[in-house]
Amino acid sequence: MAEIEWKGIVLIGIIMMAAFGILKLLEKKTNIRGELKRKTFHITMGLMVLTFPYVFHNRYSVVVVGVLCFILFMIMRHSKLKDTMGSVLYSVDRESLGEIFFTISVVLIFYWSKGDKILYSIPILLLTFADSVAALIGKNYGKNSISELNEDKKSVEGSFMFFMVAFLLTHIPLLLFTNVGREETLIISAIVGFNVALIEMISHTGNDNLLIPLTTYAFLYTHMNLDAEALRAHLLVLGIIFILVSIVNRVKAWSKMALIEALVVGYLTVTLYGAYALIPPLLLFFSTMRFPKMKEEEKGNTYDARIIETNVLVPIAICGIATVLKLRQELFLAYSLAYAMHLTVNTFVRLKYYFKMKNSDSIIFAFLKGLTFIYVPSLIISKIVFGTIGIPLYMIYVEIALLFISAIKIYIKKKNVETEEISIKNGYMHMKIVASLTSVLLIIEFIRTTFFIA
Repeated sequence: MAEIEWKGIVLIGIIMMAAFGILKLLEKKTNIRGELKRKTFHITMGLMVLTFPYVFHNRYSVVVVGVLCFILFMIMRHSKLKDTMGSVLYSVDRESLGEIFFTISVVLIFYWSKGDKILYSIPILLLTFADSVAALIGKNYGKNSISELNEDKKSVEGSFMFFMVAFLLTHIPLLLFTNVGREETLIISAIVGFNVALIEMISHTGNDNLLIPLTTYAFLYTHMNLDAEALRAHLLVLGIIFILVSIVNRVKAWSKMALIEALVVGYLTVTLYGAYALIPPLLLFFSTMRFPKMKEEEKGNTYDARIIETNVLVPIAICGIATVLKLRQELFLAYSLAYAMHLTVNTFVRLKYYFKMKNSDSIIFAFLKGLTFIYVPSLIISKIVFGTIGIPLYMIYVEIALLFISAIKIYIKKKNVETEEISIKNGYMHMKIVASLTSVLLIIEFIRTTFFIA
């Protein structure tokens, strides 16, 4: 492994400290507003990290930069520095982990792109400029809100500007610096701009700094080598998505942004995995509130974007891992199991609090529902698509055991709870159960394939 490039790391550190110092000076001299100050720092850091392919040739140098920045931001966030130097980042009146997500994104994109300047630069350009323009336009000129319930404020005007900037920042580099054809360049730019604009709509607490570059990278990685005919088919899918978004206000159970999130996740799933991978999430959303049929007190629940997010985040992460590592077949059942766990957990909650079933009966019924509605069909899908299940029989038993454990874990978490409500707090608690058990499965898979398969 090449040596860590410490001179470049020191140079980046000096530039960062200078940016903090200049913005602090502006803060004292001009009384610059918190959001404008934060976005100015955001753009400055974006321009700086765009130089990384020219400053660093060793990917691990950027990992070191990321670790050091993470430590600095955590110290600033949780110390007295938050009110001094940290006021550049933390003077806005909203919760945000943007600087942490920004750091993670830069490290991951640089590491994955392996020196490909286009695959690295376009995601960072969108993160730097499209996001900032959308935020400033939306805040100052946004009049048509698409947010409901407790979702972050988003406007049609801000999202439209995001699309326009994202389209141009994708189209120009592809046209000038790659061999991608003109028609292909237009279609890819439209696909990236449209999807990432929708993703920006549903982002919150600064996670757009993570979602925007990672999904941009995913779309470029999967679309740049497609021919015009295949790209036209993808554009047709986007047209269907646009029509569905246009009639979103007819859906009463989900907020507008929740349906947008589901649609984007659907397209991202098709892009990363294939159309067959839509079956597990469709089975989840089709069957969660059925079998048994909804009770009257359940019909008033409205699901916002964050609730939908908690049900799809872990499977989408597995999609990304499978795509980057080229392990679609090997991880398909792990991907499906995550959705089966969500169905199991959601069903247990319904049975316990709305149908007043005994805990033991709720556990068994919820487990059987996740097993029969999602996991078993996924075994059949894997056999049809790949020609094989892809894992040995004992690993199927392990996955079924983890599915049953998910029912046990939700029972333990809810053991002393008398009532239940549809809330983001409960949604993230369910997601943590699925994430922890999925992580266990991935570790077992890593050990099995690394040490026991030649």
